[in-house]
Amino acid sequence: MSSKEYKVSQYKLNSEGLVVFLGPLEVEVMNEIWSLKKAPLSVREVYESLRGKKEIAYTTVMSTMNLLYEKKLLKRKLEKGKGGHYYVYWTALSEEELKKSAVEQVIDSLIKNFGETVVNYILKEKNLDEKELKTMKELLEERLKSKE
Repeated sequence: MSSKEYKVSQYKLNSEGLVVFLGPLEVEVMNEIWSLKKAPLSVREVYESLRGKKEIAYTTVMSTMNLLYEKKLLKRKLEKGKGGHYYVYWTALSEEELKKSAVEQVIDSLIKNFGETVVNYILKEKNLDEKELKTMKELLEERLKSKE
């Protein structure tokens, strides 16, 4: 999946990590799937892994995984087993790809809506160290050359 398919629908200023973009349980489920390093996974496998760490209902895990599928963060396919049909899931993005996509969307939106204010804040108000400023300068010079 392209990271462009996932669309940030919320940004919680007072949260930390991926919880700024997703609900806490959605982040827990994604982290669990990433940490299991196996794909695809059934809801039961994710549930059993999470249940060892916290009290949680199978149906809660199932509905959270379905929601993550609807948000295009998980992919799934229907499997046939001895108990009937069931879905197996895998991540559409790595953790780093998700972070990059979400950050790009938020910054793109800020620049689109408040361009000059954002640039001024980053350059004047943010306490950037010399290395960060040098990197920004190099990127800006590179960008300006490509516009010529």
